[in-house]
Amino acid sequence: MKKILFLMGVLAFGMTDLALAKEYLLVGARPDKLFLVDMEARKVARSYTIPDSTAPQAIVPSPDGKVAYLQTNSMGSIVGIDLDSGEVVFRADLATEDNERVWNYGVEISPDGKELYTYDIPTILHPDRYESAETRLSVWRTDAGLDAKPIRQFPMPRRIHLLAAAQSGALYAMGWDFYKIDVQTGAYEVAFPLRHWTRENTTQPDALAFWQTWDNNGVLSTPLFFERTDRAVDDIERYRAAILALDLKTEEFNLYDFQGAAEVLFTSVLHPNRKKAYAVYNTLLKIDLETPRTEKRIDVDHSYYQVEISHDGSEVYIGGTACDIAIYDSDTLARKGEVILPDCADMGASVMRMVDR
Repeated sequence: MKKILFLMGVLAFGMTDLALAKEYLLVGARPDKLFLVDMEARKVARSYTIPDSTAPQAIVPSPDGKVAYLQTNSMGSIVGIDLDSGEVVFRADLATEDNERVWNYGVEISPDGKELYTYDIPTILHPDRYESAETRLSVWRTDAGLDAKPIRQFPMPRRIHLLAAAQSGALYAMGWDFYKIDVQTGAYEVAFPLRHWTRENTTQPDALAFWQTWDNNGVLSTPLFFERTDRAVDDIERYRAAILALDLKTEEFNLYDFQGAAEVLFTSVLHPNRKKAYAVYNTLLKIDLETPRTEKRIDVDHSYYQVEISHDGSEVYIGGTACDIAIYDSDTLARKGEVILPDCADMGASVMRMVDR
């Protein structure tokens, strides 16, 4: 019955490019584990060991769902793990000089799966000091094996922390502003101003956006907070919570100002029908994007950093903090179950990604 309902959803929403493959959730855990979770069976299907890892964070699955790319080596390297064999099939050490140390804070793959993009923050080690070098975008071939070298590098603005590839091949980077990057030339432009936005009667927005939640809807979304300066400081409606969404197919931005600020929210995810959204931290919210307004709110049993959604839109998953992934009905927000990671492994700030295999 679930697959029949999913097929109806596919036809209704025009998602004909999705195959009826089985759905899995990928999540990392400290110090060095990657788990492939069967969400239908409510259990971990496979476990992998990430070489040189202390705390996995970003996870980037290949478009065919066969390889997962992760940061490791104190965020100085990227490795690719074959999800069938468990073997490491790709490695890129980001430092290009002996006296250079690099910290990665953004990784993404091209829509055709042939190139990997990393946002690198290099530091030069001198005998008497550290020198902050220019931040850069590095481009790697995913078939380069275990000694990958960058095929292109371009200077980039500082403070970027999230990369997302549009279907067109353009790369979007979220930092103080949203940038659109040409990955062939390195040319970039501000696609959506954040620090430099000019909306009337509002302060600069604030966001904490490290999580990749576009796998089952094609939309990058993040909670955004700002103040309306035309409201009194003791008016709760002055303090706004919104969702900023970037459609990775049309490359259009939308801002949904849905409530006076009531709680901190770490992540959001859109339903595949694009009419609802969900956000989480100490509460789980169901948001009507057409109104827009908070439609339902429930307390959760502890803090959760990330919210995800199944590809048929029927279930919401929250996790990314302790060792449990809680499962909720997307319509009623009734709790349906949970998956506990082996040995109660701590996810820390690892992202969760949805893959079809």
